[in-house]
Amino acid sequence: MSRESKSPFTPLFSNPLEPYPGLTINDLNRYLPAVRTVDDIKMTPEGMSEGLFLAETIEGLQKLPDNTIDLLIAKPPEDPWANIENSPQKMTLQDFYQWNEKWLQESMRVLQPTGAIYLLCGWRYSGMYHALLNDHFKIQSRITWNNKPAKGQGKSPTWLNQSSDIWFATKSNDFLFNQNYVQKESLEMNWNDDEISHSNFWADIRPLPGDEHIPDRLLNRILKASSFKLNWVLDPFLGEGIIGRITKKSGRRFIGFGNDKDKLLMAMKKIDQS
Repeated sequence: MSRESKSPFTPLFSNPLEPYPGLTINDLNRYLPAVRTVDDIKMTPEGMSEGLFLAETIEGLQKLPDNTIDLLIAKPPEDPWANIENSPQKMTLQDFYQWNEKWLQESMRVLQPTGAIYLLCGWRYSGMYHALLNDHFKIQSRITWNNKPAKGQGKSPTWLNQSSDIWFATKSNDFLFNQNYVQKESLEMNWNDDEISHSNFWADIRPLPGDEHIPDRLLNRILKASSFKLNWVLDPFLGEGIIGRITKKSGRRFIGFGNDKDKLLMAMKKIDQS
């Protein structure tokens, strides 16, 4: 009696889908049930709570009470023609300007009277942010840092840009600024000239590859100069949680909004493991 030969088992998917890079199945099982949305943002001035929220920037800001955030650190998207806020249509430059104005108006509202915003941006839209901030805030300085492009990235046909801007603005002219920290850092770096120690050119901070990577040292400098431990820090463009990770490590309280669930999960993991 002949026996039929059995064909080898072939899985339905030869290349099964994998989770977001950096997230394992165990990570998904751990963090997915803990995801909170914009509907979960229920805060009062006396009842603030830390957390990461799956929320559009403007909707998340609108849920926060007035005068509750001590420091806002933001790195808004730089491409005005990208789909922002899950809009079905791509934005025009005018749409992008108006969208930025809306979230900056909400940021002004939620900041404490002594609060500050640090807005990180490239040179291309730096002038736009200068104008927008000047309409609502007190601009204190434009910081320039050494943000060289990673090796292997596109070459410029003209001058190669190797710097980025950080706009430092405050809600009023009575704002928190930790002079003791700045002076101490100056001594540690052997800066003898007081003018150099307060320079807005941060050439000592080395860049990291990747568009979303912000050096830890840069964030630590901002946090220590413009906030104290247990202060409330907000990142309205959470990404993968780089700002949140450093904020939590420095002992501040953190709120972040992100509209990409995969990146939100990655942010939850990074902050949880920091």
